[in-house]
Amino acid sequence: MTIIHFYPITRFLSAFNLPSLLRSASLCGVIFGLVFGGINLTQTAYAQNKIEPIEADVRTFNIPAGPLDVALDRFSRTAGVNLTYDAALISEIMTKGLVGRYSISTGLMVLLAGSGIEVIAQPGGGYALRKAPVTGNPATRGETVFPMMTVSAAADTVKQGTEEEGYRVSNVSGIGLWDERSLRDTPYSISVVPADLIENINAQNMGQIFKMNPLTQEPVIHSLTGVPVVTIRGFQTVNPIYDGIPLAFSSGSAVSVIEIDRVEILSGTSGFLYGGGRVGGAVNYVTKNSTDVPLRRLTFGNYGGTQFYGHADVGGKFDNQGRFGYRANLLYQGGDTAINEPVEQKVANIVLDGQITDTLYVDVKYTYNDYRKDAIQSLFIMPERVTIDTSKRYSPKWASNDIESHKAHTSLRWDPSEHITLRSAFFYQNTNMKNSQVYLYDQGDRTFTQTFANVGKENHENYGGYVYLDTQFSTFNIDHKLTLGYSSTFYEYFLRNDGSVYLDGSNSLTLNEIKSIQKPDWGAFENEPMLPVYADRYDNILIGDNITFNDQWSAMVGLNYATTINKASGSYGDGKYDKSELTPTVSLLYKPIENATTYVSYMEALQQGSRVGNFYANRGEILPPLVSKQYEVGAKYDINPNLLLSTALFRIEKANQYSDGATPQPNLVQDGLQVHNGVELVLTGKVTDNLTIMGGGTLMDISVEKAESPALEGKKPTNAASRMGKIYAEYALPWIPGLSLTGGIYYTGEKYGDTANTDKIPSYTLYDIGARYSTRLYDKSLIVRLNVFNLTGKNYWQDQFTLGVPRTVAFSASMMF
Repeated sequence: MTIIHFYPITRFLSAFNLPSLLRSASLCGVIFGLVFGGINLTQTAYAQNKIEPIEADVRTFNIPAGPLDVALDRFSRTAGVNLTYDAALISEIMTKGLVGRYSISTGLMVLLAGSGIEVIAQPGGGYALRKAPVTGNPATRGETVFPMMTVSAAADTVKQGTEEEGYRVSNVSGIGLWDERSLRDTPYSISVVPADLIENINAQNMGQIFKMNPLTQEPVIHSLTGVPVVTIRGFQTVNPIYDGIPLAFSSGSAVSVIEIDRVEILSGTSGFLYGGGRVGGAVNYVTKNSTDVPLRRLTFGNYGGTQFYGHADVGGKFDNQGRFGYRANLLYQGGDTAINEPVEQKVANIVLDGQITDTLYVDVKYTYNDYRKDAIQSLFIMPERVTIDTSKRYSPKWASNDIESHKAHTSLRWDPSEHITLRSAFFYQNTNMKNSQVYLYDQGDRTFTQTFANVGKENHENYGGYVYLDTQFSTFNIDHKLTLGYSSTFYEYFLRNDGSVYLDGSNSLTLNEIKSIQKPDWGAFENEPMLPVYADRYDNILIGDNITFNDQWSAMVGLNYATTINKASGSYGDGKYDKSELTPTVSLLYKPIENATTYVSYMEALQQGSRVGNFYANRGEILPPLVSKQYEVGAKYDINPNLLLSTALFRIEKANQYSDGATPQPNLVQDGLQVHNGVELVLTGKVTDNLTIMGGGTLMDISVEKAESPALEGKKPTNAASRMGKIYAEYALPWIPGLSLTGGIYYTGEKYGDTANTDKIPSYTLYDIGARYSTRLYDKSLIVRLNVFNLTGKNYWQDQFTLGVPRTVAFSASMMF
């Protein structure tokens, strides 16, 4: 039976079609679309003939993955074109879908990628589909045949940001209320770290990734949660985001590299997008989904020292139609770190997802993480900054960190029509922790007094969720994608009645004597009941409009009625505040040429007043909330399909919070305005077929202004490096197929550990080297990796309290089965 889809071009619904941001030749559009979908382009022998696009305009498509017959029907209605084909031809064939802006011919070819079906332009208009011939050149028959696209047979999975693409990701999963969109056409400074890069550098945690990234300082890994304390544009970002769901607080939000598909790093204020608490930037951990083709992979390796591990990654589809899928990641890690800290970690990550109907997608994800580290490195309080050997451990074995986390989240996407989309998600995490830590106070003669802290058992609960409604329409030839939404995040902290215990050591000891400190008698406080002592909440009511004026000009405007609520009780004192603020954003984009986008943007953010932590004398105090502002001008240019150059100029204004340096224990207070002016440059992708680069840098002029205290005026904020320059490179040796050499150079400028700027933390440069060999064993993919971090064994300080990472050798072998 032959099916003909016919919809007059003059139909009423054509008034709702969106004009294109991009106008390109068909073949260029094919390449651009394939990069979006993570598919390699191959052509049949007859595809060398030049094909001219039949239509000039580009349409917006929102066709989910699913049966090809359903997708073609929706494509025909959206594009307003005739499609002629035999129903038996497409029976039982699935498609990955089509989301984004494409010319009609390009979109049709992307939709048919990997199907073995070719597209033939009809003389009277429209297209015919037929099975591609095995041999022969159809051009000799006088037919206009468009190039076919197939999934590369060498690929084990289909995804963006592969090493073959130079780790270049073409679109982001979504930014706040804005839906998935082109990375180049997003008016924010963003860097994306894909799973391939995380795996290829043998990253044990996200610290290594942020050390390499040009937008972020090397982070301290939070001693309690394992979450990196990321510094972006000179501001710390500790509240993570999971699959677009913001969390109110980092405690309880343990993250494992095996569950991560990519990390989207937004540099700059993100209050409108995700609510408060992220002045310098935001980190979105995008987790793994099921795979479109069967995945069976085992990895065995060593993270450094004697930390051996095994990791299994299994994924695929349950049914032949490819509607319902699964993914499972399992990890076991055990042994000692490079400085002899015993570590044990068990992680299980399970994903189920499905195309419930042709328009409804749902997924459910669960992660269990059990992590314990003993003899954790001590924290240092240094009146004078001196060099300490980072290759040694300065802590007793009883200093430990124990985390057990259960994390579940689910998302839904419903497309009832081509003009309406409903998106929603919900997240829950419950974490139990125990921590004991040693603080060392330098006496100036290379001896140290000690404070011992025992947090005991505590519980953290994180909730988060959002619901967004997208509608597309046109007014006076101006296209709109209007989004209405609500997001909320809630965090609650449970602690024993007596809270934490702090004890002083008896004598001043040398560093070599610290290991021998006997475990203190903490008393019976761990038998007290668990009670809620602290709660944070952010609510956001949002409206945003993505406006397209023509192919070159567009705008993104929005408002967020943000509310921050805080409540403390028990050992944190009794207190509560509730503050709301209308925070706007506006961005204007201009495309001077096809492959370049420039933009200007303004954003405000409501930031919660800090809850003063255990380290400070005014522990438990809640500082007042505040509003920060950011101005940004930027440009992005696709040098080639797999190489993106980005740059941005910015200014951020934020109320200053700092430690007053009081002894024996400081206070955390507010005074003045932090002003950060700077420029960023990032280059990511393939420079040549053999050379991949991820590099760039940040230069900033940062200072405290309008402070009541003269001692603060003009001073630089703490732990903010004004200069960073980083480059990571891979070179595939052409004379040894499969062998790549890797390496990086990472410079972090000096910063200050105190508000008076008397404690200068020296700049440092780290060098990494490595190699990777890809081959096939028993007709299965095998990848062997070797990485050396901090090659020269540089002794340095990550921040005012924390020693740097020592020289570490890591290796792994991954094989399909």
